[in-house]
Amino acid sequence: MRKKDGAEFPPNTLHHIVCGLMRHLRWNGHPKIDFFADHDFADFKKSLDAEMKRLQSKGLGSKKRQAEPLSLDEEEILWEKGLLGDKDPHTLLDTMVFCNGLYFALRSGREHRQLRLRPCQIELFEMEGERPYLKYTEDLSKNRPGGIKGRKIKPKVVIHHANSDNSDRCFVRLFKKYINMCPTSPNDLDAFYLQPATKPTQDCWYTTRPLGHNTLTKTIARLCASAGIEGFKTNHSLRATTATRLYQSGVDEQLVMERTGHRSLEGVRNYKRTSSQQKEALSDILYNKIPRLCNSNNDTSTSSSQQLVPCSSPLQSHNSTLASTTNIHRNIKTSLPGSFTFNS
Repeated sequence: MRKKDGAEFPPNTLHHIVCGLMRHLRWNGHPKIDFFADHDFADFKKSLDAEMKRLQSKGLGSKKRQAEPLSLDEEEILWEKGLLGDKDPHTLLDTMVFCNGLYFALRSGREHRQLRLRPCQIELFEMEGERPYLKYTEDLSKNRPGGIKGRKIKPKVVIHHANSDNSDRCFVRLFKKYINMCPTSPNDLDAFYLQPATKPTQDCWYTTRPLGHNTLTKTIARLCASAGIEGFKTNHSLRATTATRLYQSGVDEQLVMERTGHRSLEGVRNYKRTSSQQKEALSDILYNKIPRLCNSNNDTSTSSSQQLVPCSSPLQSHNSTLASTTNIHRNIKTSLPGSFTFNS
């Protein structure tokens, strides 16, 4: 089996094709068929396994293309160039996609499209004497499909507070402005992202028509291209950015899972990305430039389940980066109850 141009498929693609065939047969009168478990297909399974190994040995499928997270510097570029903000209807709409994806860790496709304006899954809470915040409660998702099987699964609930240091970039303020600039009727708008009006007024910037699927899907890729940011950036980059930033700041995995909605440690770990500074530090450790290590809670154990930080290093750039991470970790430990040890 080959592509139209004669090239061979990557091994995982072959596996997906077989799974698709099996699913098709199950939907068409053969519900018990299983190419991987039935003894009748043992030879087929061996052949598939051998072919996948052959393709892997040729380097096909070795490089998995994943959406790359946005660094803090790259996000800063988007704000500085005016691609994020509330200066006009299009920019505010793009900013809503960005903020919902980053702060609520939404998946790139379905979860964005399932957001509604009314009734909205995002609630605004403003109480006197308290910091305003947004509360997102999911309806359906990959991990909570609904129906009989999903009725006992708790919905993902995320609370995100206002940015008290920078109101221009405050998600709570931007969300409030977006809602105020949307049409007040009808009462059952089942789309959150609405098309900007051709002639926006002072009180209404958007129509009642939902934003097109392709336009929504390409939002982050378009913004990054406009800003000159390289790499494979998609809407899914925002979810990866959420997990990566929390991971690099030493946040406990349980708290990361609460933000992303993952139900397993393996799932959330797939979204973590190691920063370039961390990779450089590892290289220098192997060059013996960082001779002594200790973990974040001063235990002398070298268990891989604990985050290692240099105790001393001649590399000032690495010192500053790792010291910053340690300070963030210490601040989080003092602001949250209970033991707070990061396990990677």
